[in-house]
Amino acid sequence: MITAALLVFFASLMGRMYSWLGSDGKGMMDAFNPADHDIGVQIFGKLTVAETENLITDFSEISDTYMLAMPGVAVNGVDYTANVITEPNRFHILEGRTCTAGNEVVLTEFVAANFGVSMGDTVTITGGNGSSEYVVSGIYSCANDMGDNIGMSREGYLKIGNDDPHIWCIHYFLADTSQKAAITEALENAYGGDVHVHENTWPGLFGIISAMQMLMTVMYGLVIIFIMVVTVMTAAKILSAEQNDLGIYKAIGFKSSSLRLTFAIRFGITALVGSFIGIFLSSFFTDLLVSSVMKFAGISNFSSAPTVGNILLPLCIVTALFTFFAYSASAKIKKLPLTVLISE
Repeated sequence: MITAALLVFFASLMGRMYSWLGSDGKGMMDAFNPADHDIGVQIFGKLTVAETENLITDFSEISDTYMLAMPGVAVNGVDYTANVITEPNRFHILEGRTCTAGNEVVLTEFVAANFGVSMGDTVTITGGNGSSEYVVSGIYSCANDMGDNIGMSREGYLKIGNDDPHIWCIHYFLADTSQKAAITEALENAYGGDVHVHENTWPGLFGIISAMQMLMTVMYGLVIIFIMVVTVMTAAKILSAEQNDLGIYKAIGFKSSSLRLTFAIRFGITALVGSFIGIFLSSFFTDLLVSSVMKFAGISNFSSAPTVGNILLPLCIVTALFTFFAYSASAKIKKLPLTVLISE
């Protein structure tokens, strides 16, 4: 039972992490981006927004847009990156509310901890055009620079910073998200260095997804081997201890197949109870354990949202494996002679 509980706990933990990451890495990218988007386009030179949008609409309709800039500022004398957004309601807010007023700012929990401030406190932010005091209206999530960044509205930033069309990256939401790669390639081919295009992803992301998939495969392979070894060793001891009882059952007419089935069911029921314990522990401790590790990378918003399949798959697999290997290990019941009763 303990073995089943531990195996299901770790298998469920991995499943919840994979569910959070997602097959396209959305969970990871949401953690690193201050706000959601499909593609971002930053324009340089004499290229106009209308030109780039005309090319984009050749592939997909644009469903929504906003602008984001990432200038450097100083918070209480310490340099940080500011995520400056035209629509602050898009920030990933964890506590409090977003910075709707021009004298408000949102901090990551790491920056807030660095200065020992919380919502309602004030900080002094300095930009290229002066400095001003801002009220901390909320705590938001963005893992860029290991979580060392702040969020501001465009109105709030322009109180201290210089405006420049080239610092703004236009973030688009597409009606057909499958065209992101094609749009990126088309813009880069058409305008070269006059435009910087990025999708809501980064090159190393798919390596992480592949590594996670491989890790899941290796983990379940190890689970199979571990359950087989544990079951064979335990079953051998039980069969040795109960051979007289099994001999009696065979003597009064029980078939070997029935005895093997009941032997396997005993293992299955015990494994099922242990698996439920593992699922229970995983539901309570996964987010806590993983979050404590993720915070080293600046990710503070890990929250697993497992599907029913993520929850039941480890339970079903572990229970089925224990039952199967117990039935296989009980094959010696067929060879058990009734002479065992003579010695008794």
